[in-house]
Amino acid sequence: MNGRVNATNGYCSGNDIQFSCNPGYELVGRSDATCQEDGNWNRDIPTCQLPTEESRTSTEAIIGGTSAGIAALLIVAAVVFTVYLRRRRKKRKEENYQQSTVYFVPDDVIIHRRRLEEMVPPVPARPQFPKLETDPGRVTLGEKIGSGAFGIVYRATLTRDDRTEDVVVKTLKENASEDDKLGFLEEIRAVVDLGVHKNLLGLLGCCTVVRDHLYLITEFMPYGDLKSFLRKCREEATSDEPGDDIYTFEVIQMYQVARQIARGMDHIARSRYVHGDLAARNVLVGKRLHVKISDFGLAEDIYSRGYRRQDRLQRVPWKWMAPERLEDGKAYSSQSDVWSFGIVLYEICTLGGDPYPGVAVSELKDRLQAGFRMDQPEDCPRAMYDLMQQCWRWQPIQRPLFSQLYLTLDKHLAFYGPEYLLN
Repeated sequence: MNGRVNATNGYCSGNDIQFSCNPGYELVGRSDATCQEDGNWNRDIPTCQLPTEESRTSTEAIIGGTSAGIAALLIVAAVVFTVYLRRRRKKRKEENYQQSTVYFVPDDVIIHRRRLEEMVPPVPARPQFPKLETDPGRVTLGEKIGSGAFGIVYRATLTRDDRTEDVVVKTLKENASEDDKLGFLEEIRAVVDLGVHKNLLGLLGCCTVVRDHLYLITEFMPYGDLKSFLRKCREEATSDEPGDDIYTFEVIQMYQVARQIARGMDHIARSRYVHGDLAARNVLVGKRLHVKISDFGLAEDIYSRGYRRQDRLQRVPWKWMAPERLEDGKAYSSQSDVWSFGIVLYEICTLGGDPYPGVAVSELKDRLQAGFRMDQPEDCPRAMYDLMQQCWRWQPIQRPLFSQLYLTLDKHLAFYGPEYLLN
């Protein structure tokens, strides 16, 4: 009943012997003994008996504790290994993303000017407009012909297809920020989106890959900006010396130039854009008094959201701006460009005069709201001044559309003869 004691190594004198029990029994006493010469053992022979409840519980506890410890270690090891794999996969994904990502200006949002507090990604390393991308090595900058808050304009030459042509290159200043560079890309995007029109400055190419050579390449207009051209006309009118006939600027020429600008602005409005900086300085003059609108640095596709809100950090031309744009956060639309068009008409009729002479910018908004408007300039046709007043109505919805302005000017110009409608 108590099992059987099993011995190994024999019973010879001087031998050690090891004792064990059959399965299911436990050994009581020492498990080894030595055989002496007198045939006795050096200690009592052990016996086998069924395990007691206490020993069984102790053994199970030891086995259970050991098993639980091993299981816990396995679980911890599995968790650590899983976290390691996930982190390794995430790191690989991030590395692959950084290698494959091309930062670009999304069509629906980034055409709008970014807020300065947003994170600005770096200028892209790949061409943004592949069909227009031009090797900067083919561009030779010449005389600086203009400078603004963000950029510089150069007269330049462009070599392509074994021929060289005169062009105008707009680029950024040396200390341009990443935000300025993104804004410059937005301007290129606006010019691309607006497409080809006889009264918009033609885009010949761009450089967007080399970080220090971001170029907007446009056609060359030999008589420069309209503001300077008009002042040259004023000088020529009082000079006794013979000059270029193009500087003879009278009522017919006023209507010719105004009509072309209205037609170009109508195209911009129909293209769902607001120019944002319409002024005589941003209209260029070519041969035969052909004018084209330029400088789309503030142009925005506002109709993707129905309207646009003024960025308070934007550098803006206050005296050309509509009242709704003078108010911080006020909504505005293409009818704000119509107000600016009225200011351009004033510049045309005064041969490059500055708007609101003698009025400080700080007083302008309050005076406009009180009903103040500029007087009819000397030598300005009454019909032209009537158009100015319509453009300067306080409520944007009450101002005429560019399509209506174009048709009205076309009608006035047709009175002088069809030959004046060629441009």
